[in-house]
Amino acid sequence: MATLYARPSQLRANLLHGPFSSTRFFSQHHHRPRFSDRLRFALKNSKVQWYQIPVGVGIGFLGLVQFYKVSSRDRESQERSEVQDAPPKKRAKIRPDGPWQVQVMSTLPLKAISRLWGRFNELTIPYYLRVPGFKLYSWVFGVNLNEVAEPDLHVYPNLASFFYRTLKPGARPLDPNPHALLSPSDGKVLQFGQIQGGDIEQVKGMTYSVDALLGKNTPSSSVASGWTTPQEAEQNVSSEEDLVKTDEEFARVNGISYTVPSLLSGAAMSQRVGSLKDEAAGPPSPSAVSEVRADLALGEKPWYQLLSPENKTSLYYAVIYLAPGDYHRFHSPTNWVVERRRHFAGELYSVSPYLQRTLPGLFTLNERVVLLGRWRYGFFSYVPVGATNVGSIKVNFDRELRTNSLTTDTAADRAAEEAAKRGEPYLGFAEATYASASRVLGGHALRRGEEMGGFQLGSTIVLVFEAPTEGKTAEGKSSGWRWAVEKGHAVKMGQALGYIDEE
Repeated sequence: MATLYARPSQLRANLLHGPFSSTRFFSQHHHRPRFSDRLRFALKNSKVQWYQIPVGVGIGFLGLVQFYKVSSRDRESQERSEVQDAPPKKRAKIRPDGPWQVQVMSTLPLKAISRLWGRFNELTIPYYLRVPGFKLYSWVFGVNLNEVAEPDLHVYPNLASFFYRTLKPGARPLDPNPHALLSPSDGKVLQFGQIQGGDIEQVKGMTYSVDALLGKNTPSSSVASGWTTPQEAEQNVSSEEDLVKTDEEFARVNGISYTVPSLLSGAAMSQRVGSLKDEAAGPPSPSAVSEVRADLALGEKPWYQLLSPENKTSLYYAVIYLAPGDYHRFHSPTNWVVERRRHFAGELYSVSPYLQRTLPGLFTLNERVVLLGRWRYGFFSYVPVGATNVGSIKVNFDRELRTNSLTTDTAADRAAEEAAKRGEPYLGFAEATYASASRVLGGHALRRGEEMGGFQLGSTIVLVFEAPTEGKTAEGKSSGWRWAVEKGHAVKMGQALGYIDEE
């Protein structure tokens, strides 16, 4: 290792005795030359000589330079990471109108209270207190212990497991009418009817829009047309055996994997279906695929469409309220295909009948999971709505779904912040697709009565679906959709909410 420098003595000699020496220059020009001129001349005329330096010194110098570069790079990377990981700005909280009770409730940290309640429900109850405790709860809230699958109450370690209890086989028989739409759960029918002008009636004189409940319809063109890429595969399947082989091969080749929910941002009009995160937990059973496929084949049409008089169909809705003593699991009301899921990380107001009468747009404010798909007669949606002290909403075929979670709340805040930076409106939901569940159907197939998931404590389910418009045939016979329930009546899972009269 070597370096280059000139001897100081040589520089001094050139400055003193060179042609620009002070004596000569002063005698010729009657003044002393400038230092810069003398220095320039000395550097130009000085002889360059090389000298050896220790190798260790050179290596140490290069090491220091490299260490400085690496440290600077790491520091810059850490600063960028801190900026990215910084907590996003909280979304603007909606302050609802209503009486003073509603105003007070809107100021409470209901989501934090609900998370705390969820942890409390998971505390282990002492063994000898379980039977008297659960019997007291059953007496207060009207739980029928005779239909519980596990009669030994000691088996339930905490309140959460008792809330999520299963029932004995046959405790909820399904309505035998194949054209009936079943109640998805136990509960009380709060509202039902036909959707007029895109509005759903919450109570008399109080409505909310379908777009506010389900989210604005912004899928990519291939989804909006009613079919994704599995359509071509479905046309080539000629038997149940081919269908099963196709689905099994697709499941093996496309193993399901998951990432952080922050990638589940709302879809833009130009997005492809493949850009949505696939959250299918696995393929449905072959029998479910074949049964639902056969049912859909009787009336294939787009999963969502603008209804018109020529279609002879209308949108209907039903709202089922689950009380704390009801069976908390929910089931599929018909044969249908779930194509996508939208998760709204909203508030957690109580969904009690009192608050439904006093808080406008309650179901559009609360956290909810919107399952979108299609059935034999067209569009079908299934919306479990969260509520105060509901620990979580579980969907059996979506293992990555997390409700009432700090992670999903933070992801929603960040998505809203990024949308604001882009100058775009925040859609309000994170969206995922179940396209990989069935290559043939393009979604997850569900049979009528099949368990879909459940609530931790009571809540509400809203159904919005397309069905033939109720009317009369040319012969004067009834046709189309007909309701089989009354407002305020209690229903059990499997009981008919209504049916299609095809006579």
